Amino acid sequence: MLATLLIGGLMLTGCKKDDNTPSDPTSKTFEVSYALGNTTTTEGVVLTTFEGFKFDVTYTGANGNSVEVKGVSLPWKCDAFEAKAPFKAKIEAKPVYNEADLPDEFAYGAVASIFKDGKEIKKYDDISRRTKIKFLQSAQNNPETLVIKTDCDF
Repeated sequence: MLATLLIGGLMLTGCKKDDNTPSDPTSKTFEVSYALGNTTTTEGVVLTTFEGFKFDVTYTGANGNSVEVKGVSLPWKCDAFEAKAPFKAKIEAKPVYNEADLPDEFAYGAVASIFKDGKEIKKYDDISRRTKIKFLQSAQNNPETLVIKTDCDF
């Protein structure tokens, strides 16, 4: 009887259990890309960013390093790249413009988007009408208010 119990106990502890959970859940890889759009609709009105603006774009690249692209026109999108979790996706766009080229009134801003595996995960939509005077005052007094940015963690 003792021998039977001993053999049964060995059989139960000797069996390997199936474990479907990954050994390291943070090792998941995915595809990331960023985009800046130039059009939005607000209360039925379509606004398109004044074409005289270019943007210096900085975003988090595959290895967590900053990637900088200068003087891009909108709309803009970076090539998708593979990233590994955990990952902090971040995009910033600073305006570049010639003050003399600004009209008296225009639309300013962008739609900043972060994509994961081709699906838009985060969107920051900030295009609004501005007067040249108010825009230049903002640029002089608090230039950070003109920076378009968004981020998210994967």
